[in-house]
Amino acid sequence: MISGVSGSFYEYAPRLMAFELNNFKSKNVVIFIGGLGDGFLTVPYLPKLADELNSIGWSLIQIGLTSSNIGWGTGSLDRDSSEINQLIDFLKKDDGSKVNGLTRENIVLMGHSTGCQNSLHFISKSGFGEKINGLILQASVCDREAMTLSFGSFEKIDETVNFAKDLIAKNEGTEIMPRKYCELFFGVPINANRWASLASERGADDFFGSYLTLEDHKKTFGKVNKPLLVLFSGSDEYVPEFINKEKLVEGFKEATDPKYWSPYSKIVDGALHNIGPGSKETSVPIMLESVSSFIKSL
Repeated sequence: MISGVSGSFYEYAPRLMAFELNNFKSKNVVIFIGGLGDGFLTVPYLPKLADELNSIGWSLIQIGLTSSNIGWGTGSLDRDSSEINQLIDFLKKDDGSKVNGLTRENIVLMGHSTGCQNSLHFISKSGFGEKINGLILQASVCDREAMTLSFGSFEKIDETVNFAKDLIAKNEGTEIMPRKYCELFFGVPINANRWASLASERGADDFFGSYLTLEDHKKTFGKVNKPLLVLFSGSDEYVPEFINKEKLVEGFKEATDPKYWSPYSKIVDGALHNIGPGSKETSVPIMLESVSSFIKSL
C-alpha cells in the first residue's frame, strides 16, 4: 500500500484529473498510464520512479482516464488516446492560465500493462504521436493470452467472443456481457465492444500476442518513430508458461526501426507484472536504472 505521497492534482479536462508526484514541476514530463483496474498510485513503484525521474530533472504525472479503475470495461483505446491528447495539450498550453505558469516541453509516455496498448496506440494509430518525444512499455501483456489462465483454453474464450460479436452484429455492442464471463476477467462490467477488442485474436487491443506475425507488429511497432523502451516482466503472473518471453520481445524489436529501439530494453529478471511484492529485490532498481538511462539518452 502506498501512503503519504505529496503532489498536485490538475483538472486537465472536465471531470478528468492528473496527479503530479512530489510537486517537482519540470518542463520535462513522463506521463504514466496504468493498466486495467488501475487508479491513482495503485502501481507500487510509482513513488520510487518519481524520485528517480526528479533526480534527472523530469516530472512524473499519472493520468486519470475515464477508463481508470473499472471504467475500462466500457472504454476503448480511441477514447483513451483522445484523453491522453487532452492532457498533453493542457500541459503544453502557454496562454498563462496554468497554475504555475509552467509550459511543459518534452513528453514521454510510460504505459504499464494495458497502458502499453495506450502508449503504442497513441503513437501508431491516434494521429497525435508527433506530440511526444518517446515511449516506455512496462509489462506489455496480451489480454487474450492472459485470459487463458482463468478460462482454461482459447476455445472457451472464443465462445465468449462469439457471444460478444453476436451482440455487436445486432448493434448492441454497448450491452454488458453476462456476469458469468465478467467474473472470470476482473469481475467488472464489460460491454461487448470492449470484450471483443480484448479477447479476440487480432482484436483492437491485441498488440502483444505471441501468435502475432511480423506483419502484425509492423502495424504497431513498425510505425514507432520516436525512441522506444520495452521492459518486459520476467516473472509476470499474467503471462502463461507456454509463452517464450525472449522470442516475444525479439518479435517486437524486429518490427521496430532499429534507430528507435532502445538498447536499454530488456526482460526484467524476477519482476512480477507491476514489479510489486514478490518480485526480486533487484527488479525495481533494474527498472529504475533502465528508465533513467533511456530518458537521459533522449
